[in-house]
Amino acid sequence: MSNVMKVKERKDRYKVTYMAGDDSGFDMMEGALLVLESLDLPIDWVRADLGWCMWEKSNKKFGEGDPRCNTVPPETIQSIKDTDATLMAAITSKSGVKGFKSAILQMRQIFDLYINIRPAKKLPGVGTPLANDPNIDIVMFRENTEDLYAAVEFHPLPEEMFDLHKGMDRFRGRDVAVSWRVFSKDGCERIVRAAFEYAKETGRKTVHCGNKANVIRETDGMMKRVFLEVAKEYEQYGIKAVEENADATAMWLIKNPQDYSVIVASNVFGDILSDEASQLTGGLGFAPSGNIGENAAIFEPSSGSVPKYAHQYRVNPSAMVMTAKMMLEYLGLDEAAAKIEKALGEVLVESKSGTLTYDVLRDFRGDPNWEKNAASTIEMASAIAAKIDPAFSGAKLEAAKAKVHKMCAWDADSLIGFMD
Repeated sequence: MSNVMKVKERKDRYKVTYMAGDDSGFDMMEGALLVLESLDLPIDWVRADLGWCMWEKSNKKFGEGDPRCNTVPPETIQSIKDTDATLMAAITSKSGVKGFKSAILQMRQIFDLYINIRPAKKLPGVGTPLANDPNIDIVMFRENTEDLYAAVEFHPLPEEMFDLHKGMDRFRGRDVAVSWRVFSKDGCERIVRAAFEYAKETGRKTVHCGNKANVIRETDGMMKRVFLEVAKEYEQYGIKAVEENADATAMWLIKNPQDYSVIVASNVFGDILSDEASQLTGGLGFAPSGNIGENAAIFEPSSGSVPKYAHQYRVNPSAMVMTAKMMLEYLGLDEAAAKIEKALGEVLVESKSGTLTYDVLRDFRGDPNWEKNAASTIEMASAIAAKIDPAFSGAKLEAAKAKVHKMCAWDADSLIGFMD
């Protein structure tokens, strides 16, 4: 199979779409772009927007209830098609909003981004809640387009649906909502094969498959069968395949996380297990992710947009910075990617005054005055950038700050999408 984990065409210079996101996602993107400015990368940036900000803009333009209202404008879809990769900040989703569709779920379906890759690696200076300080370096491969997230749902359930399976007899006459758990054999195979290919390319020696084939026998049974079939092809590379119940995986991740290297799972189980693994390595504030398919790659932090801190520059930029690092690896800019991880680790270990955001001081330093002593998002990003390039200070730093602030402007006139 082709290596979808790397850009299709290596170039001397790349075009990359960036999406500043919603609320504090804007702040995180600004911080990440500041760090990237210190690297003098061969990248031309192209702005696009999506999320709640686009939902509000489209409702204002077309009117509430108009079918053209969306979280994803056509300009954003075109930008992703036209560029080599996409760096996306956190976005805001709100429940109970009529007609609202998740932007990232739409992107996963439109571009068939079947791989959700979530590394969970313990960074220097960030503790783990587990005893004996185990070394944790896990990469999760979560199927990204099927399972319950295929969005095939019914409520109320059409009467003819009760005749599809005898197990529905006991629900007749009741108010029933149903979600289909959709697995395809080729969908299972491509995510499993991507996990084994990654293990082969990176020298990792185990791939675990978390499933519930003992109970959910048709869907997870298919995943288990495909996993064991594909695993045979990789025995020659010394890769051990382990399939186990997903709830057992959740337990053993807590007890012995060092025994895990690559994990592959269905969409729902992968969602849960990847969040658990991230909590073992500092929480979502340090967790990057990538959504990858044959024709596009969108990299986003696992952390949310934290609306209560919108545009206050309080949030930790680490997840966004590590997401940028993943994107650089995808583009083959490995040296620059390594510099980012090294610089972030040095800032976390040094713990100098004015360089760490409130969550790091509160959760990992036990600082009783964490709120007072906290650095802003941009101050922490500046410290990381200075580790990459010590000359990135003074007028040079201020010019870069002004540049990325303008790149991420969030006023109505700056947001791109739903143009006439």
